[in-house]
Amino acid sequence: MSIEGHTKMAGEREAKVPKEDILWRHGEGNAWHMKKGEDDDNCFHRVDATEIPLRGKRYLEDRKKYPSKEAAFALVCCKCFKTKHQMLHSAKEIGSLKAYLEENSENEYFIVNWLVPGHYTVVNLYVRKLRRNEDKEFDKLFDMFRKGDAKFRSDRFKYIPQIIEAPSMVKTSVTALLGRLRPVLIGNKLTCHHFTGKNYIEVDVDTGSSRIVSAAAGILIKGFKSIIANTGFLIEGRHESELPERMLAVHCNTKVTLDKIAIKYDYQPPPPQQTSKSKGWFGGLFSRSSSNVEEEAKKEPNPDSNDKL
Repeated sequence: MSIEGHTKMAGEREAKVPKEDILWRHGEGNAWHMKKGEDDDNCFHRVDATEIPLRGKRYLEDRKKYPSKEAAFALVCCKCFKTKHQMLHSAKEIGSLKAYLEENSENEYFIVNWLVPGHYTVVNLYVRKLRRNEDKEFDKLFDMFRKGDAKFRSDRFKYIPQIIEAPSMVKTSVTALLGRLRPVLIGNKLTCHHFTGKNYIEVDVDTGSSRIVSAAAGILIKGFKSIIANTGFLIEGRHESELPERMLAVHCNTKVTLDKIAIKYDYQPPPPQQTSKSKGWFGGLFSRSSSNVEEEAKKEPNPDSNDKL
């Protein structure tokens, strides 16, 4: 077996390493790496989810929050791809990622892609560590998310940003555009595309679908090399049977220079769908093509969902 992260000596059984340490490699594109030391940059690392307050079991009655339990999914790695066209569904379109998921079919993965103006695709890859039946509330909510349609997923998918360190000019500019950084149901703000495979769920967040967010993203991209920030996700619990909440995944990026970590990728978008022509006199003149991408229609945000940390 040739999966990265496994070792095998002649005549010995294969020794497994923790599933989050089975690395996804893409040729030489590994400049964005797991943090090695305090002064390291262009890196990412795992974060203790218990530092993040979430809705408790009786939140609907007392509105109290408590520290999360350990995140259900652990970070495997992050990668950034530069293409000539916007790329959706990285689990299908990036050959090395597709092969990785197939080779590790016994594991369950969660993928969040940030679609950044300029045709950058920032991939956050997480693997499930929480065993089934250890947290029945989380299992119920996650199964609902997996089986749910794009509307349900976008309505429950919450993004939790935390800027740990950044130049004052960056903080001021982002705050002026977005207000205070706080948990947000990101599908209410940005277009999200949803995909499901045999052993993964993927959410693609289009930061260019909002002019305000796109402007803020542009400021952050220019200042990435001096920013340390946490990125967290959870599925919002709204009923007692879905509480207490548990972090889905969380990690930290440290001082990333986009030009240094971006991997040029020759992605060719699929050709437009061909519509069958009518046998009538006007043929397909008035026919419309349909998209196979599930998108979330913009909705009024839930006023209780933009909670301050």
